[in-house]
Amino acid sequence: MQFRVDTQGTTFIVGGVRGVVGFESNAPVLDKATGLQMFDVDVMAVAAGERPEQLTVRVAGQPAGVDIGLRVRIHDLVARSWEMGDRHGMSFRASRVEPFAAGGRATGDGKAA
Repeated sequence: MQFRVDTQGTTFIVGGVRGVVGFESNAPVLDKATGLQMFDVDVMAVAAGERPEQLTVRVAGQPAGVDIGLRVRIHDLVARSWEMGDRHGMSFRASRVEPFAAGGRATGDGKAA
C-alpha cells in the first residue's frame, strides 16, 4: 500500500543524486511506465519544530538543475512500506524533483540564499 505525503511546510535540501542500477546486472534501472532511467535523490527534510530527517526519493528521469545543497520542491510524494525477511522500512517516490527557486542554495541559517 502507498500513502500520499503532504510536503507543505517542509523544506527539502539535496544531499546527492545518483542513477539507480540493478543489484546483479549493474545496468540502469528503467521506469516501467516511461522507459526513463530511475534516479535516487537524497534529501534532508526539515519541518519547523521537528527533527530533520534524511530520506531518498526515487524519480523517473534525471532531475534537471538539481545539485547538492540546493533547496528543492518534491511533487506527488508517496511513501510505501516494504518488508524483506526480518528487514522492513519505507521507500519514497515522486513524480518529479525540481529546484525550489533560482539560486535557492541553502545557507547556514536554513533560509534559501
